[in-house]
Amino acid sequence: MQINVIDVGGVNTHSAKNGRQYQSLEVTYKNEQGQAQSKKLMSFAAPNVFKEAQEWQKGDSVNVATKKDDNGYWQWTKILAEGEVDTQETSGSGVKPQATRVSGSNYPTQDERAQTQAYIIKQSSLSNAVSTLAISGKPVTANDVISLSKMYEGYVLGVNQAETIDDMASDIPF
Repeated sequence: MQINVIDVGGVNTHSAKNGRQYQSLEVTYKNEQGQAQSKKLMSFAAPNVFKEAQEWQKGDSVNVATKKDDNGYWQWTKILAEGEVDTQETSGSGVKPQATRVSGSNYPTQDERAQTQAYIIKQSSLSNAVSTLAISGKPVTANDVISLSKMYEGYVLGVNQAETIDDMASDIPF
C-alpha cells in the first residue's frame, strides 16, 4: 500500500501489565485513495517498520506491506521498495473486499422439513420391522419387511391407527 506521510508523532513509552515497557508512535498519512488516516505503530509488533517510521518526514512516499491480523485489523508488516509488491499481501491496496450477500434462504422450507421427517419415519419403521421379524428366526422376504414397516409408519403418522397391539392384524405366522 502506497502512503504519503502527513505527520509522524513522537515516540511514547508505555508500561504493560506484566511490567515490560514498549514504545508507540502515530503516523498520519494519506492512503492510495487520498483519504487521511492514522496508524498507531507499536515497537513489538513490527520492529523494523517502527524503527523506519521514526525517520519519516512530511511528504515522504512510503510503500508499506500490510496483513490482516487474527483480530481483523490491518497491520503494517514491512517497508517495501518503490514499486515492489508484497507476495503475501492479500488486500493491501487499501480497498476493502466486497462483502458477499446470500440472496434467499439456505434454510429448508416447511415442505422440505416435512419430507425429511417422513424419510426419517420410514427409515425407522424399516429398521424396527427388520428387528421385529428377526426375532422369529425364520427367513423373511422383503415384502414381509415392507408390509410391517408400513404398518409401523401408519401407526406413527396416525393413519389406520390401531388402538392396541391386539387390534393389529397379525401377519406373523405362528
